[in-house]
Amino acid sequence: GNPGSLGEEVQPGFPGVLGASVPAVIPPASGRSAGRRRALADWIASPDNPLTARVAVNRFWSQIFGFGLVETEEDFGTQGSWPSHPELLDHLARRFQASGGSTKALIRELVLSRTYRLSSEADARGLEVDPDDTLLWRARPRRLDAESLRDAMLSAAGTLDPTPLHG
Repeated sequence: GNPGSLGEEVQPGFPGVLGASVPAVIPPASGRSAGRRRALADWIASPDNPLTARVAVNRFWSQIFGFGLVETEEDFGTQGSWPSHPELLDHLARRFQASGGSTKALIRELVLSRTYRLSSEADARGLEVDPDDTLLWRARPRRLDAESLRDAMLSAAGTLDPTPLHG
């Protein structure tokens, strides 16, 4: 805006596009507006707000499997891609919320799943029906990062020093 041409004062509030579960009222500003920040934090972490848990679950899924259930991790909105498995994402988000946001429980559930234990070996039928593995019928091959490759080679050679650098 133009500081020389002040308009109507805008009161703090939640973006209406976020849906009906957004609180309509934000507490009035106190000295440092801690009440408003607290109201926002409470809404973000609320069990009534499934978006936070869905985003968190998608990020953990992406770190473990190499791709997200929503491919556009940084754009979970209307311009991003839709989840490949919305029911699975919602199920995992509900379980994540029910566990109190336990990342340990979520990671355990993901790495003990059948999907995580799938072979990366492809077969002709699977490649014909679902070449991009959208249906999660095999493990997608992933590149090994340089640090892991280095550590694996040093370990195989028996020269890996397991002592932490900081400590």
